[in-house]
Amino acid sequence: MRLLWKSALLTCAFIFLLYFPLHASNNRALLIGISQYNELDCLAYADVDVRTFADILTGFAGYKPSDIAVILNHKATKARIEMELDRAIKLSKKKPINHFIIMFTGHGVPGEIQRKHTGVFLAPSDASKEKFYLYGGELLNETFIHKAWLAKQLASIDAKSIILIIDSCYSGIKDFGELFVKNLGYSVSFLGGGGALKSVVVVKRKGSSQSLQRRIALLASSREDQPSAEYSELRHGALSYCIFEHLNGLRKETGYEEWRDVSVGSVYSNVSKLFDEVKVQGKRLSDIHQPILFPIPDYENVERMQFVSIRGARKKTIRKGIIDIITDPPGAEVHVDSVNTGKRSNCTLELPEGKHQIALYLPRTNYRHTFTSEITYGHPERKEVSLRGDLTVESFWKKKDKRIPGPGLKVYVDGKYKGATRLFLKDLIAGTHHLEVKYAKVTKRRRIEIRPYSPLLVKYTIIRKPAKKDETRDSVGDVLF
Repeated sequence: MRLLWKSALLTCAFIFLLYFPLHASNNRALLIGISQYNELDCLAYADVDVRTFADILTGFAGYKPSDIAVILNHKATKARIEMELDRAIKLSKKKPINHFIIMFTGHGVPGEIQRKHTGVFLAPSDASKEKFYLYGGELLNETFIHKAWLAKQLASIDAKSIILIIDSCYSGIKDFGELFVKNLGYSVSFLGGGGALKSVVVVKRKGSSQSLQRRIALLASSREDQPSAEYSELRHGALSYCIFEHLNGLRKETGYEEWRDVSVGSVYSNVSKLFDEVKVQGKRLSDIHQPILFPIPDYENVERMQFVSIRGARKKTIRKGIIDIITDPPGAEVHVDSVNTGKRSNCTLELPEGKHQIALYLPRTNYRHTFTSEITYGHPERKEVSLRGDLTVESFWKKKDKRIPGPGLKVYVDGKYKGATRLFLKDLIAGTHHLEVKYAKVTKRRRIEIRPYSPLLVKYTIIRKPAKKDETRDSVGDVLF
């Protein structure tokens, strides 16, 4: 009995040592994905990318759900983003964070607009193009996230290592990286150029030869002068797709009980390789935009830095379990671990034991929903998923910088008349739709994204133009998005 007790104790100790470091290391993540914008154009895959990455972190990388803050769509307002970053700063002051990941997928802003410099960087869900103003020769807009503010906030987080992933237009982050380093009290020297910025950045404290001890990797989907893109063929943004492909490939070639450390250098080199290999409509991704790595303090330190530690999926002995996938509406394509099963919901799948990332895809509306499920032999699983969402369309008069309820606009969705504003539509199929509003002789069109559990509110402002002679004419202004 004593020998058995010792054996059990050693087994428990082994399991404890195997899993404890994953949770004891105090890793954190803040993931922000915005497909639905109140006034800006909607995006098809930004929220999908963040949900997928969150599934990878919690399903295969040892993160607990409590380690991750996930903010999607209408909840990702500027105020909420500010609150979450402030929360991360306060938590890190109480207990330093070992490894902090922040991911943003959504709209980005170029460094120059109409030949005017701007420090505006990223767009929260409630960003408004109507709010731009000129101050000191610079275009400003307080409804967006500014580079200087974001750099200051991230620099205030007490973390040994920070990874910032930005999958948006104009996200190449040399200017932002310089601001980040200056907020840490260091200076930056650039010794060369190139996409990877290898051996480019040398960081030193002002007035001292002391180098920066913290390690920071800023990974962007494009140069700061390039638009980025999401692709219906990939069903992701380009940077997110390439990161997921690399991590899923490592999972498949690693034993189920094994953990594999994935370095920043490995992720960046494989992302760059995929950008050169993957073609969309005959063009390589790298022909359109190139991924950028800004390493702090330098590439040699950051390439060895851990991106994640990921658990393998390959098993020696394969047993299978059952999962029923039920959706409303039915008929979604079912993909498992990036492979099309050839089945459509509502269906039953027989899958190998273990965790799997399952994706549901509606070709008609280009909508993708992902979740992770653990399959166990002898314990059938059932997953029910709603693939419908709600839309509200409102109209306002703009008078002296104030908005008051406006007249009824005729609303069409996918070419079908739905009624007049204020209009509330329930149970639209999730995914991409075309919204059209008409007022007098003016028509406005935009693409919208419908999401389950994330109602979309679209606002239109009507600007009254000055009278011409004896006529008064109203029109929908260019501030409508």
